[in-house]
Amino acid sequence: FKQINLSEVFLKLENTQPSGSFKLRGIGYSCQKAVAAGASHLICSSGGNAGMATAYSAQRLGVKATIFTMNGLPQPVLKKFSDLGSEIFIGGPIWDECDRTARAYIKSLEEKGEKVHYIHPFDGEYVWEGHSTMMTEVKEQLAEFGVAEPGVVVTCVGGGGLLSGVSRGMARAGWDHVPIVAMETNGAESFHLAMNAGKPVKLEKLTSIAKTLGAQMVCKNVVEEGQRREIISELTDDKTAVQCSWWFLRDHQMLVEPACGATLSIVYSGRVSDHIPVDNSNPIVVIVCGGATVDIDTLRDLVSSLDVDTELGKQYPLEKMTT
Repeated sequence: FKQINLSEVFLKLENTQPSGSFKLRGIGYSCQKAVAAGASHLICSSGGNAGMATAYSAQRLGVKATIFTMNGLPQPVLKKFSDLGSEIFIGGPIWDECDRTARAYIKSLEEKGEKVHYIHPFDGEYVWEGHSTMMTEVKEQLAEFGVAEPGVVVTCVGGGGLLSGVSRGMARAGWDHVPIVAMETNGAESFHLAMNAGKPVKLEKLTSIAKTLGAQMVCKNVVEEGQRREIISELTDDKTAVQCSWWFLRDHQMLVEPACGATLSIVYSGRVSDHIPVDNSNPIVVIVCGGATVDIDTLRDLVSSLDVDTELGKQYPLEKMTT
């Protein structure tokens, strides 16, 4: 990465979290608060990662979990939910439909007097606060290398929970002046549309294969963060996101989903350096968000269906990259 971007690159490996992604931070904190308030049954609507974090947290907290997730998750991923003791329902082809189904289920249980609690996958103070802790860690970890601050932070954005938390954590670290690059894929660009409109707007149709970026409308808080500080919205395409997931597996022996590949795309292309002033020698920090919703067979299928050239990229810079 340094050879491509002409800057040091630090990877925040959220893919190594016990649930497979960054979601455990904010979702885990939300689950803790809910159980402390008396909830005995946690219900989450999810593209996969928030559900996995809820299932893991519920098992650790000793309460029941029910997850409403999308069509198309690989069977090994579904098995992880059952191995954690969670009940799993397929709620529809996109997260928004899963969410409506989950809320109707919650209403029926509440009418029976059950102490249930809805765990939102990206919206809410506890979610953002939990996610913000990764930037507290980044500050401590950079200090170990004698680095006071990054030159830029790169992440992806779906519904806005991760980006809200990253922005909050950077404010706490005193890094409000450090730009954030927020990556999405075409066909899941709800944050890009919201920033152009100045408010959350509904994406008419989700067409990207990066399903975990697929909220038709971002939370209000992430738009406010984008108006408060510099957040640069960038887009890539599905093929590039999958290509970068494959390259990351090749280069670092770590399996990440296309949503994370979208983040990696601007780093693999070297374009992230465009957002660092030429006199700024501080490193690039990349949030490797992870992904509990991918396995090697699924990634291979995507590589094949999108005709990804697995040999491209062995020589850098990557002139054929598109973002």
